[in-house]
Amino acid sequence: MFALALTFGSITGCFEHTIAVGGGAPTAPIVNEQQWQNFWLGGLVGHTRVDLERWCPSGRATVEAKQTFLNGLVAGLTSGIYTPTTLRVRCHDGQRADREVELSAQDMANIAMDDGLALWVGHEFPDQVHRVTAAQAAAEQP
Repeated sequence: MFALALTFGSITGCFEHTIAVGGGAPTAPIVNEQQWQNFWLGGLVGHTRVDLERWCPSGRATVEAKQTFLNGLVAGLTSGIYTPTTLRVRCHDGQRADREVELSAQDMANIAMDDGLALWVGHEFPDQVHRVTAAQAAAEQP
């Protein structure tokens, strides 16, 4: 029984990885917290992509990937097959890049007609790029 408790306790133990980018911001406000990042086989399989340019425009950030008690409990119950983690991004200036921006009608028209919009949509939403190119073509017609 003791061996079972010891094994279960070691599987559900907490860990934390901290990555400092651009000098880091270990005590800065959290600008993004993503629960339940999916990893498998004790964390050996799976990946998470963090777009720091989007979340932290200052370029100084700290990314914390940690296994909370609840994450560890789930990992223990699945014998380490499913190993979730929690991800936090802290930004030096405490501001998110996706804060509100005011754009004029002309600014919106310029963005809509820019070739870069179709490229971005094609990269992020490949099944929707036809809608952007069709709208741009229709807007160019007199």
